[in-house]
This record gives sequence, C-alpha cells and structure tokens, in this order.
Amino acid sequence: MRPEIISATIILTIAAYIDWKEHRVPNWLTFSAWICGLIFHTLLGGMEGLTASLIGTAVGIATLIVPYALNGMGAGDVKLMASVGAWVGATATVYAFFWIAIIGGLMGLYQIIRSGQAKKRLQTVGRAGCNLFTFNNLESGNPDGTPKKILLPYGVPIAYGFYAYFAFGTLI
Repeated sequence: MRPEIISATIILTIAAYIDWKEHRVPNWLTFSAWICGLIFHTLLGGMEGLTASLIGTAVGIATLIVPYALNGMGAGDVKLMASVGAWVGATATVYAFFWIAIIGGLMGLYQIIRSGQAKKRLQTVGRAGCNLFTFNNLESGNPDGTPKKILLPYGVPIAYGFYAYFAFGTLI
C-alpha cells in the first residue's frame, strides 16, 4: 500500500474517533497533517509534487465549503478534507467525496429516524420551500415546533468515504 494512503488512513481514523467522542476535529491534527502532506509530496516530487498537494488541498476545501457556509457543518470537517486532499490529491478527493456524500446522507437519515423527528423534519423542509437560506433559520428556532438540530460528527462519514474509495475506487 502506498505511504500516502497509509498516512491518510491514520489521519482519518484519529479524526473520526475524536469527532465521534468530542464532536470536533482538532486543529492540531488537521494542520499538522496538511503540513506533513505538503512536505511529503514536495520531497517526493519537488515543485510538481507541492503543486499537486496544494491542488488536492483546494479540492478538499471546495467539496465542503458550501455546506460549511450554510452552517451545515463545522470548519474542522472542511480542514480535514483539505488535509487529506493534500495527501491523496485532487482526483482521489473528488471520488471519495461521492462516497462521503452517500455515507453521510445515510448516517444523517438514520440519525433523524432514530431521533423520532422524521415527520417534523419533513414539515420543516416543506415550510422552507427548498430555500436553503431560510431552511437554516427554520432549524434553529424551537418555539415554533421545529425540531432541535441533530449533530452528526461528519468526520466519521469523511473517514468511511475515503476508506470506501481506497477499497472500491470509482465504483459509484
């Protein structure tokens, strides 16, 4: 197995564990992983390796910046995608993102069903009229009967999404 895949797997495993326990992905992990990824690829491939690593970083940020901007996830999740993108590159990050979206969606659906709030959440979506900017506001106010926000430690689906990509590649 390639060293960048091994490194990414270790980073993802640590991040998923911490996120599961503490609902956060710490900066010490994401920033050190990102710097190590840049250094690794620079030593391995010179400026071309550094450029590829920086492009992987940018793709990692791009995949989750919109959900973060809409207050749908924390900055740690975006930084985790960026740091792993620095290790595995742009192409792997894009393909893993598809796996992440599927796994994250299934985990979110499970959380909603398990919480017993499925009916209320469907009503909230109906009231929002598919307007993402007001949807976030509807989620935050409980006096009108909307359900409380369910926290999903998204570091877990990020990890599982990359694991799935490492194992199955582009089967999606």
